[in-house]
Amino acid sequence: MKHNYLLAIMVFLMVNAYSQDTIKVASDLTPDQIAELDYNNGLAALKKNESSTAVELFTKALAAKPNFDKALANRAIAYTNLKKHSLALADINSAIVINAQNPEFYFNKGLIFYSLNQNDSQQVALDKCLKINPSHPEACYYKGIAFYDTKDYDKSIEFLTKAISANPKYVYAYNDRASVKRAKGDYAGAIADYEKAISLDNTLAFIHNNLGSAYRLNKNYSKATEAYSKAIQINPTYLVALNNRGSANFENNNLSAAQTDFEAVLKKDPKNSFAYNNLSSIAIKNKDYKKAKDMASRAIESDAKNGPAYYNRGIARQMLRDEAECCADWKKALELGVTGAKQFINSSCLD
Repeated sequence: MKHNYLLAIMVFLMVNAYSQDTIKVASDLTPDQIAELDYNNGLAALKKNESSTAVELFTKALAAKPNFDKALANRAIAYTNLKKHSLALADINSAIVINAQNPEFYFNKGLIFYSLNQNDSQQVALDKCLKINPSHPEACYYKGIAFYDTKDYDKSIEFLTKAISANPKYVYAYNDRASVKRAKGDYAGAIADYEKAISLDNTLAFIHNNLGSAYRLNKNYSKATEAYSKAIQINPTYLVALNNRGSANFENNNLSAAQTDFEAVLKKDPKNSFAYNNLSSIAIKNKDYKKAKDMASRAIESDAKNGPAYYNRGIARQMLRDEAECCADWKKALELGVTGAKQFINSSCLD
């Protein structure tokens, strides 16, 4: 018992001594050093998506060093993640007042406006960033995305190419430049860019899926299904790729494989409107119009805005001699943007 008592005293004294040393070291730090310590811890929290903790740490850093521009800029990012956009804008504007020549601050401001879907303000911020640093890869990338959204494909490619020139390993820039090329009908160029992106990072399922879609548009169905299969292998829950592989098989007239894929989608997502409508398309090819009508109806139940499903159900109803209902379906399909329905309306519907 005596030995245990002495041991307890020793442990207590050791802990006490250690605590005193720690307090002494902390008290020797300057305000700038304290600010840097809290700032670095805030960055670590931000990288772990712990935005609330990051805000607290950046706020502590700013209490020790009020003009700490980088702490303001990164707290702005944390506030953006928390959807506190007014606080984020206040912080980034304060950072810019302190240091108006830091391109990152304008880029961060652009991200805040991007989060708010305020495209014009985002572009102003990105332009200011690029005026200071014309080779800022992320700013070039977001400019390219903005031009893609407005269908200015040439400008989009110009800025995405600048992003790649600034960062030759910019996987997302290669992927998105490929998508722009695909939108322009340059399938060979799109395939080359998707494959370059994959060579830099083979683990991103969506890029394999995009590559499959480029091959599919180029009518290279074997390569398309191979790419879709790779996407599914990487992410077995990626139903977009599974649906797309089914579509590639359908277009290649491999109806059995297509049906297997679409049914696999429905096993994982019983309300998948696209898969139901794709099964309707197979049934129409197989002249099973009752099933085609049923599958299209299920697609519409899952998504009342699925225009192709109304189109398919209209065809099935016409073949089942349900003339009045088929015209209603085609009119709805046309209303939802399926322009092919107009031909059926003109030829089969009286009003």
